[in-house]
Amino acid sequence: MKYISKVILGLFFTTAFFSCSNYFDVENPNTITEESFWQNEEDAFKGLIATYSGLQHAGSMGGTSSTNLPVRSDTGRPNNWNAGAQALQKLSFNDNTSVVKSKWSDLYTGILRANQVISRVPEIAMDEDQKQLFIAEARFLRGVYYYWLFSTYNHGNIIIHLNVPSTKEDFAKPLSDREEVLAVILEDLKFAQENLPETWEDEMLGRATWGAATAILGQVYINEHEYLMAHDEFKKIVDREDLYQLTPEISWNFDLEHEFNSESIFEVVFSAVQKAGSTGYVSDGPTGSEGTTRARTLAPGPAGGWRVVMPSYWVTMQFREEELDPNDIRNVDRNFSLRAEASIAMADDGTTFYQKEVALAGFNNNEASYVRKYQNHWSDNDGLGDIANSGINERVIRLADVYLLYAECLLELNGDGGVNEATRLINLVRARSGVVQLDPIDYSARSLMDHIMWTERPLELMFEGHDTRWVDLRRWDKIKEQYDRLSDLEFIIQEKVLRYATIDDIGEPTLREYVEGADAYTPDVHNYFPIPVDEALTNPNIGENANN
Repeated sequence: MKYISKVILGLFFTTAFFSCSNYFDVENPNTITEESFWQNEEDAFKGLIATYSGLQHAGSMGGTSSTNLPVRSDTGRPNNWNAGAQALQKLSFNDNTSVVKSKWSDLYTGILRANQVISRVPEIAMDEDQKQLFIAEARFLRGVYYYWLFSTYNHGNIIIHLNVPSTKEDFAKPLSDREEVLAVILEDLKFAQENLPETWEDEMLGRATWGAATAILGQVYINEHEYLMAHDEFKKIVDREDLYQLTPEISWNFDLEHEFNSESIFEVVFSAVQKAGSTGYVSDGPTGSEGTTRARTLAPGPAGGWRVVMPSYWVTMQFREEELDPNDIRNVDRNFSLRAEASIAMADDGTTFYQKEVALAGFNNNEASYVRKYQNHWSDNDGLGDIANSGINERVIRLADVYLLYAECLLELNGDGGVNEATRLINLVRARSGVVQLDPIDYSARSLMDHIMWTERPLELMFEGHDTRWVDLRRWDKIKEQYDRLSDLEFIIQEKVLRYATIDDIGEPTLREYVEGADAYTPDVHNYFPIPVDEALTNPNIGENANN
């Protein structure tokens, strides 16, 4: 049950800093103020759910951030007419780019709501254990919001708010060093880890758990190259087979039917039927929905979509060339792997796509594949007629992701001595999708890490999580190498089917990608988004220091 999405409210408690006359100071008796709201446990729960709702917004997991950001990595490509998505792949974004501004705004809104819960709940007369639980959930969410800001903006040097602002000066705080921000994130996530339950009853699924805090702690550590600490956190998840297991089919991680499954560690709740709204995306107020815009953004034209973003040519070819296990009965008469089929749609993959033979789903304008993950692709119109949104939950982190991150830690810490166990974990992920098993004798620590980087993680986790692939590439310091590699590749599409260009195609028109990004890439400029111009212009304490 998608309980969290059923609590429909947005809490924006603000303070008026200026008033022109007594007329504007007249109190509206119907207005909910911060002082009048936090009265009992019901109010506390509503405030907590409003904090969860920040996960649904377009700048976090509910729209642009989850759909457009992959084009900055090697797994996505923009269509030919969407300037915003193209700016991300060409690395021509700046402090005034829409996604740069909306992500900052939405994540800090989530932090404001978390701070309200953390500061107000202790004052409410209610059960002490329940207080501790609500505060632990709020601190988990605050830690996540700060982690996403930290991993996205200004090399981690961002603004810290640990209290609810009450004056103009409280809002206009200076930037903090990344070490200070990291300390806040770790403190919040550790508190959550110590105080959150391992599971929730069915009607409360979607609320944060011990496992969610533990897995995201591991993510923070590995991205700071603290491999031993990351190893220890991921091992806690890997060892809990009573809590987490891979699903039998990878597709179960991207549909409505199998939400909150055994593989899911943390996911963002959406619904296309609760509070349908009129905008097609989550926003506070009556016009917002509880769904995501992923459906319309990624669906192909014949299904009523805009296909703003599609899989990159490179990742499409990676899927096409994945070797099937001949001993897996599921591969009889299958053109491509189960994870290829669950992740993307290709004109010759032998499936149906939006109730049509897949080849009829579009594939015009040099479009080689479409995203299938999190899409209502079994529908004839993806629900785009009246609702224009998707209710499929977005998985932030799942067990297969943890297996691959843990394997990386084993290789970093143990070198060739970690190959056997790392290969075992990788093979669990591959076997689930009917892909040929790796033999550890064929790999060194270095070559197996290359496999993780260029095959396993991009294919298993394409378009998942919160900017997962970009953060991976940056952690490995491989952005420049990959951009240069991809910009040199040439492709040809014939009869809607993509392939690499060969020497026999000399003189034929070919397709390339990432050319502008490879030429433009500068680590100090492009590894992170800049502080948004709105913040720099309105905050006197950072104006001249923004992005320095």
